[in-house]
Amino acid sequence: MKITAKENISLLNLILETFPEVSVSKAKKIIIYGSISHKEAIIKSPEYIVGKGESVEYTKYSGGSHIAREKTDVPILYEDEYLIAVIKPSGVNVDASPNEKVKSLYALTKSYVKRKWGIRQNLFIVHEPQGDEAGICIFAKTKKAQEILKRNFHLSKREYNAIVAGKPKHKNDKLNLWLKRGSKNRIFLEKPQTEGAELCVIKYSTVENYEHYTHLVINPETYFPLQIRFILSHIGNTIVGDSRFGVKQLSANWLKLYLTKIELQHPATGKRLKIETSLPNTFMKVNLPIFAPSNEKKIELEDKKEDQE
Repeated sequence: MKITAKENISLLNLILETFPEVSVSKAKKIIIYGSISHKEAIIKSPEYIVGKGESVEYTKYSGGSHIAREKTDVPILYEDEYLIAVIKPSGVNVDASPNEKVKSLYALTKSYVKRKWGIRQNLFIVHEPQGDEAGICIFAKTKKAQEILKRNFHLSKREYNAIVAGKPKHKNDKLNLWLKRGSKNRIFLEKPQTEGAELCVIKYSTVENYEHYTHLVINPETYFPLQIRFILSHIGNTIVGDSRFGVKQLSANWLKLYLTKIELQHPATGKRLKIETSLPNTFMKVNLPIFAPSNEKKIELEDKKEDQE
C-alpha cells in the first residue's frame, strides 16, 4: 500500500493520518516493526520526515517472534546495504571511550544490526559529533562506502537547529572566520590566510526570538568540527548548554544543537540522499540562568504551531 504525504510530515503523524482508528502506540509499532519503507529502505523512526508529495510503502505486519530480534535502543532513520543513519542522543559518545559506563552509539547500532540480520557486521564512522551534540549520525557498512562518504562529506548539505543565549545582532547572517586546530582538539581564531588555518562559513536564520534566548536554523557551508559552537560563541550568542565555549550558568541544559537534516551523495548510486528528522520535545525546554530576571525556574519555548493546537 502506497501512502503519499500531502505536506512535510513526520512518519508517525502520516501513519496516524492514514489510519485514524489506530492509537499512537499501535502506530509506533507499525513503524518500529519494519512495516514502512521509503525509497526501498526500511524506516524505523517515528520522527523521520516524509517530504510533500513523497510516498512510503506500507506492508501489513503479520507478527512473529523474529520481531523481538529487530527491536533497537537507537532510533533508525534510514538503512540500506551501504549505510545506516540513526539518531544520536546528547551525552552518548559515537565511539567507545576508555572505561565507558554508557554504551556508545557505535555499539548500540552494531548490536541492532546483529539482532536484525543475525550476523556480525563492522560499522565505519563517517562523521563523529561530540558527545554532547545530538541529531542525525551516519555509519557506513563497508570500508569503501566510508571512504566515499568521508571524502564527499564536506559537500553535504546540513541543517542544524540551535537555541542560543541572547539575541543575535542580525536576524539572518552569514559568518566567516579563519580557524585552526590545535592539540587536544582546541580551536584558535586566526588571521585570514594563516598557514594551517581553514576558512569556516556558516549561515543562520532566526526562527523565533524569546526574552532571553533565540531559536536559530543553521546551515554550515564548510565542514570543520565545532565550527558552529565556536563561531556563535565568538559573536556573543553561545549555544545553550555549551559548557566548552559558554558559561557555567548556561550549562545546566543539554547542548541545544541538533542536526535535523542532511543531504549527501549515496556511496553506491551517486544519487542525492536526503535524511531528515524532527526535533525532540525536550529540545524546546530551557533552564533559565541564575542571572535571568524571572521568578520561574524554567521556561518552555513552544512554537506557534503547538500553541494553535
